[in-house]
Amino acid sequence: MNVAQEQIEIQWGERHAIAELRRTQRRVLRVEVKPSGDIVVFAPAGEQLAAVESRVRRKSPWIFREIDRIECGPAVTPLRHFLSGETHLLLGKPYRLAIEPSQEPGVRIEGDRLLIFTPQADDGTECSRLLAQFYSLTAKSIFPERLDAMAPPFVRKGMAKPRLIIRTMSMRWGSFTASGRILLNVDLVRASPAFIDYVICHELAHAFHSDHGKEWRKLLETVMPDWEDRKVRLEALLR
Repeated sequence: MNVAQEQIEIQWGERHAIAELRRTQRRVLRVEVKPSGDIVVFAPAGEQLAAVESRVRRKSPWIFREIDRIECGPAVTPLRHFLSGETHLLLGKPYRLAIEPSQEPGVRIEGDRLLIFTPQADDGTECSRLLAQFYSLTAKSIFPERLDAMAPPFVRKGMAKPRLIIRTMSMRWGSFTASGRILLNVDLVRASPAFIDYVICHELAHAFHSDHGKEWRKLLETVMPDWEDRKVRLEALLR
């Protein structure tokens, strides 16, 4: 839980950027470059500001590479208004939205169309709610299958198979908790199974290494050699 918010300046050569600093109860420092290019630094609540700045400074080359990649990447997905004709993703495939009046609310896929049935066809909020419910049900079906497929290499290394929790997460694709649970963002259901698998392996590797250091990368590369490519493609798809 965040207990304070500050800002710090990040410099690398002649480049500089302002990052939001969020104090958390976790002991691990984490830097996130959001699809918008905004930078958020998550740092332990009790750590001195100078120490945080020093640790973030060592990540400056990576931070600015991420910023450059985002600026050169595809445009951010436009805000959805839930009107017929919009494109929505499910498991990496684009579907054309069609909203049809009906007294029996529901959502289903027909060919390349995503159909939303609702008595309130002009109510974007209700259409959004119905689609979110459909995504959640799909995630509850698909994510456990993908976890079962990805877990064996980690289980063989001594990890107990984690309990899966699916929830809405505003800033992360997933998380691995100290109690051995894996949390996945329901929004991942819009991505292809290959990208869902990457997030699962990313988080399961944290069962053995809490940070994103050399040993964590080595383990992830052993299990999924192309994980970095999947990461970049996922971020480009769901910006």
